[in-house]
Amino acid sequence: MALSNLDFSFIIGYAVICLIIGFWSSRKQSHENYLIADRKLKTFSFVFTVVASYIGGGALVAYTAYVYRYGISTVMIYIGTALGYLLFIWYALKIRRIGKEKNFHSLPDWLANSYGKKVGLWASVIILIVYLGILANQFIAGSSVLSSISGWSYESCLIFAGIVILIYLSLGGFSSVVKTDVFQYIVMLVLFSVIGFVMLSGGNDVPIELLSFSNLPISLGIAALLYGIFSIFTGMEYWQRVYAAESDDVVRKGLKWSAFFVVLTGLILTLIGLSAAANFPDIDSNQAAAYGMQHLLPSGLLGLGLVMLFAAIMSSADTLIFVLASTTSKALHDKFFIEFSKSKRVYLLTRNFIFVFTILGVIIAFFFRDIISVLLTMAGVGLSLIPSIFGSFHWKLKNGAVLASYFAGIIYTIGLILFGYLIPELAIASVIVSFITLGIFQLILKE
Repeated sequence: MALSNLDFSFIIGYAVICLIIGFWSSRKQSHENYLIADRKLKTFSFVFTVVASYIGGGALVAYTAYVYRYGISTVMIYIGTALGYLLFIWYALKIRRIGKEKNFHSLPDWLANSYGKKVGLWASVIILIVYLGILANQFIAGSSVLSSISGWSYESCLIFAGIVILIYLSLGGFSSVVKTDVFQYIVMLVLFSVIGFVMLSGGNDVPIELLSFSNLPISLGIAALLYGIFSIFTGMEYWQRVYAAESDDVVRKGLKWSAFFVVLTGLILTLIGLSAAANFPDIDSNQAAAYGMQHLLPSGLLGLGLVMLFAAIMSSADTLIFVLASTTSKALHDKFFIEFSKSKRVYLLTRNFIFVFTILGVIIAFFFRDIISVLLTMAGVGLSLIPSIFGSFHWKLKNGAVLASYFAGIIYTIGLILFGYLIPELAIASVIVSFITLGIFQLILKE
């Protein structure tokens, strides 16, 4: 399906609005506003930036692929995410209070305070690896779908998305992330709804087995539920938003409303996967989103579909880039630049690293294009942090035991890759491996 001039105008107009928001955010901006929005994030912005960060190009492609295979029961991962938001409230209130007192900006700040700078540095390294992989996944997923629908080359889509994100993120920093997320989530919610219902009315009925919640294997359902919960506790983007919240009330209400909107968004996204399964039962499931939109959307809606995809890519990619840049900058500052003005030095480093990580994400996405494998690998490595995060609130742990739990989770995930067992159920078990290792080394080091 060829793109019309109207389709092109939708895409260009969307990109221009994002750039205007970035420029607007940069006006008369302090270093603290650039890094953490002056810690004045209100409920409306909190909710939409939290949910927009979760719904990315990777989520769109990978989730619709699982819906194509297993049907409506796949929404279990969004139910798990909603539970994660609700369970996180108690922890988030403590995180915000201590983070404000000690001027924390990231999860490694918290872990360094709990277990020492060495643990904080290793946590930063793990997060660097995980988030760089997830960032590449956003670019891979989004650019693949955009290329399939638009007829542009994969490389053109990749470079276009990277340039737009780089400009508005460099201009406004975290403030740009929040403001564009609000805009992008509103766009996504409206377009997901319209496009999902249009696609579902495309002709064929959805197979009855895809409408059953028993269609998802129990082991995969449990893995999806647990991943949804754990991803909130290890999600650097959620820690940043908690640090940036204006008050405890914003955190409390914001996470409750985020739980509602993430399930709503998941149900709407499910329509896209179901419609593809109903109308094209023999395609590659990884192509469900792209193929379904390309063949079921009327020509007048194709441009809006591409805008929806850009919104999904950018709302997560900009967050990931900023998390990578600010975390790396803070870690380097604490290691090498302690004598300099903290906010100014971290601000300068962050602006430079935004450029570095955007380019790195684009380069990795250029060479590696296996979405599901990257996602599962990053999940396994990232979840090795879970025992130490929970432990920082409930137990007094030995620093050496915490480091051992990190290495155990990473080695276990590498083993899954090498021996060909990288599946969701086993990737999530990285938490168990890290937890057992933490317990064993805690006992050994006590002795």
